[in-house]
Amino acid sequence: MSGSPHPTVSAPRRLAARAAAGLGDGNTLLKTVIAATLSWWIAADLIDLPQPVLAPVGAILVAQATAYATARKSFQRAAGIVGGVLLGAAAAALVGAGLATVFLVTLIGMVAGRLLRLGSQTHQIAMTAVLVVGSSEQLGYGTARIEENVLGVLVGTAVALFVPTAGFTRRAREETSRLTRDMAALLDAMSQGLADGTWTGEAGDWVRRARGLSSRLDLVRSAVRQAHEAARWRTRTGAEAVARLAEASAALEHVSHQLRGIARGLYNLTFREGRPPALHWDQRDPVLRPEPAPAPAGLDALLGDLARLVTEIADHHIAAERPAEDRRERLRHLQGGAEARFLATALAQSPAYGQWRVLCTAGILEDARKVLHELDLDHGPHPSAFR
Repeated sequence: MSGSPHPTVSAPRRLAARAAAGLGDGNTLLKTVIAATLSWWIAADLIDLPQPVLAPVGAILVAQATAYATARKSFQRAAGIVGGVLLGAAAAALVGAGLATVFLVTLIGMVAGRLLRLGSQTHQIAMTAVLVVGSSEQLGYGTARIEENVLGVLVGTAVALFVPTAGFTRRAREETSRLTRDMAALLDAMSQGLADGTWTGEAGDWVRRARGLSSRLDLVRSAVRQAHEAARWRTRTGAEAVARLAEASAALEHVSHQLRGIARGLYNLTFREGRPPALHWDQRDPVLRPEPAPAPAGLDALLGDLARLVTEIADHHIAAERPAEDRRERLRHLQGGAEARFLATALAQSPAYGQWRVLCTAGILEDARKVLHELDLDHGPHPSAFR
């Protein structure tokens, strides 16, 4: 692997990823247009409703990226409308339209929506009830609202079920593989910088890159979540593929934390901020400002091994089928080599690294030091939080 400039996520790619997350690569847009048009045609021409406008509105409001999400929202909306009509009709008949009635139906409707766990449609009972109370003098308004909305909900659900779903699993694989490759590229850059002796000037950039990779985990999680919803009513094979991606996204989240730790550790060795990694309470004492520490011997080779392992894992994530045994054996071989390199590098620093209790204790103390650094009022990274 070469130490090429670090990859960045361009603005068009970020925009496309967000659009795909919301529109399913145009699939949701297509289904919404079809559902709204069909709802109007059925309500206006086939059933001959006098004001069919609520039917396409209902179809639009329940449109989601996956069939499962559409069905769930359709049920929530239908339940909210029916409950709101019943609540509004009862309040109008018993109390009549007025300020107190609006207050009561809004309060009861919002509480009922939360208790029934209507999600994004929590407000629907209260909103429909207020409309029914305000239109209580118009005979049949509640019935017409139920008919038109339920029609739109049913058409929207039917279109979502019968129009082919977008390739959410494919997009999840691509997002997972892309992030994995970028993690490998960062590891490779750190390996090259350590080998070339330029790492002290690049460590700060590595920290920023590691943070950027962590922020991109949201795109991966969103893609995997939609793939999971799309696979709910599919074959067992599709569900297994999504389950592998879910585990992969969890692994990437943990790896991203470790990458940030490696990058930050190298940055601390440069003492670029004019302080050692501990003893924050006396920043002006020159004794506490040693020369930059050398990078651990052999760390460049270890990070190179990790880069090759992570690159192989990226190929593993992009594959649609379950990986063959020979690929899994190759992963085991790369992992074994990296583990042997880690042990040799660690023991070269101190024989104490051979004892897991020492490693565990050092890790705990290092995390405690990081907490001190984050909460340092005068010299920490967030001084404005304490002003």
